[in-house]
Amino acid sequence: MVQPKTVVITGAGSGIGAAAARRFAASGLNVLACDIDSAALSKLKMEIPSERLETLCIDIAQDNAADIVAEASQHRWGPAQILVNNAGIAPKYNGVALNILDMTMDEWNRILYVNLTSSMRLCQRLLPAMKEARWGRIVNVSSSGGRTRALGPVGPAYMASKAGLLGLTRHIATELGPFGITANAVAPGRIATALGATTGAAVAEDYAKRVPVGRIGKPDEVAAAITFLATEDASFINGSVIDVNGGMFML
Repeated sequence: MVQPKTVVITGAGSGIGAAAARRFAASGLNVLACDIDSAALSKLKMEIPSERLETLCIDIAQDNAADIVAEASQHRWGPAQILVNNAGIAPKYNGVALNILDMTMDEWNRILYVNLTSSMRLCQRLLPAMKEARWGRIVNVSSSGGRTRALGPVGPAYMASKAGLLGLTRHIATELGPFGITANAVAPGRIATALGATTGAAVAEDYAKRVPVGRIGKPDEVAAAITFLATEDASFINGSVIDVNGGMFML
């Protein structure tokens, strides 16, 4: 009997991460859902059967987070074969991020660590088992803000971190591709999540008017792209970026 694959998702308590967790679990995969918000994880537990879900309340920026995540997966199901790096922050002040002239090093370092460095450390920790098994999937959640000019008040640290995540994706795709491991990214535009709502309803309404499809996106629409990239059907897609933005940015 073939054992179900295990997926680790960071930032899985709500929004895109929670939508991905529900989709993976519905497909028969085991899901380790990691988030700093214990209340959000408790809600997720009510939506996904316990045999398919393990939750881990953790600050992904803490020094030993990658080890704790790997050990949680190992204890419940064994090594994870799929990693979705979705955790991200974009601090706002009265609905606006700090600009480059006001950015403090503390804020810069925190955003870069959560959005980028934590992803690298998780990859370092989980990739060896994937390499040994000669199968694995890395899906990094970037942003339109990492693909093009800022289309909203996202700030320099957020844009730099999300652009860096694309570079990390391409490197992993190149280095680990020969071992049956693919690394890809999704780059959402404005999505109806708690993070997106921090800029206020007026900004979202204005953005929706400029999107060719005439609305902002839904978390499940991004989750659909994430889960596809983790399948066998996507085995020849490597080092790519799927833009999920309703046509707001076209390459």
